[in-house]
Amino acid sequence: MVPGDFWLNSFSDILNVGTDVIAGSGLYRFILPNLITEESQGKNNIEYDYVLIDLPPSFNTLVRSSLYCSDYFLVPCTPDLFSSYCVGLIGEMLPLFIQDWEQGKARYLHSNPTDALIGSLGKPQFGGWIFNNFDTRRQNGKKKMVAADAVHHEAIKVAVRDELIAELKKITYYSPIPSFADEEQVAGIEDINVMASDSLYQNIPLRYLSNVRPTGALRGRGSWAQNQLDLMDEMSIEYDNLAKHIVTHFGNGLNL
Repeated sequence: MVPGDFWLNSFSDILNVGTDVIAGSGLYRFILPNLITEESQGKNNIEYDYVLIDLPPSFNTLVRSSLYCSDYFLVPCTPDLFSSYCVGLIGEMLPLFIQDWEQGKARYLHSNPTDALIGSLGKPQFGGWIFNNFDTRRQNGKKKMVAADAVHHEAIKVAVRDELIAELKKITYYSPIPSFADEEQVAGIEDINVMASDSLYQNIPLRYLSNVRPTGALRGRGSWAQNQLDLMDEMSIEYDNLAKHIVTHFGNGLNL
């Protein structure tokens, strides 16, 4: 797992789309995540099943580089207008990224026709979207998403269908929408509030957080409430379902 603030952020400052990508003279600069993975596997004598890269909500050269190296990408969304807007931006920008890559790749392979690595990259597929940090309320014993978050959820679904999937289908160089991908979320992660900060503070995964006492400075009490324990269990199941989605559909590869 590679965090979004790793040192490649500094490296991204010297990347140039026009010279390195479109002109085809520096494509290897833009596949550094892939090269790091290969080097790490060799040094550690291990083959990674997956490489997960956490990226910022932007379209800088680091994001572009990671997309070129990845087999699939997941889109995390929160219940706000910014998420549905950004979904549309992905549908707008990714085809341009791929067009730049294809232009540079054609120029590069003209002089280096035996380079199989460059020919295999630049084909990221949409792997689904995740709805994060929403709230629920119990009505007649059943949990329902609060009305405001439900409105945003529906808006994001529409944006994924009409502004992301529909636009990506216009890419002709490869198939960016696999058969399993549609506008439905692949996971729903509720707002776990103080449990998230306590999990980080104690360096304990959410799945095992119920086995320890909460941090007094964060929680203000000596034990977890029953509704918190229930939510930990529910979200652990949801994380498992997300993992199964990745294992079932993504195969082995570099994903973000």
